[in-house]
Amino acid sequence: MIVVDTNILAHFWLPSDSTELCDQLYQKDPQWVAPILWRSEFRNVVTLYLRKELIDLAEALLIMEKAELQMKDQQFQVNSVQVLQHVSQSTCSSYDCEFVSLAKDLDLELITTDKKLLREFPALTKHPEKVIES
Repeated sequence: MIVVDTNILAHFWLPSDSTELCDQLYQKDPQWVAPILWRSEFRNVVTLYLRKELIDLAEALLIMEKAELQMKDQQFQVNSVQVLQHVSQSTCSSYDCEFVSLAKDLDLELITTDKKLLREFPALTKHPEKVIES
């Protein structure tokens, strides 16, 4: 089981340069968890693809449905105190720190392509390439 951020979910479900990498990550460990926030962030990414006409509304709805089904029972509340503690110890957003907090709570790695998260929380984060290599 791994914590994944919205970048990983977006690359997995939407066409990008990192889709194949995230497919390989899923093959290596298909049990993904995330804070509930992932849904709102993911909707924003889907909206971007929709507005850039990279996908149409039918595709957007199907992608959202599939992602929500994948993450059903795999999304968790996080503690605001812990999130804000992580915020105070970094320059990361509170959104990013929700993923950090969940990883810490569940004693799991946070898999991300976010360079700032990888740099500021090296003990908790890992790039998907490193997971696939191991």
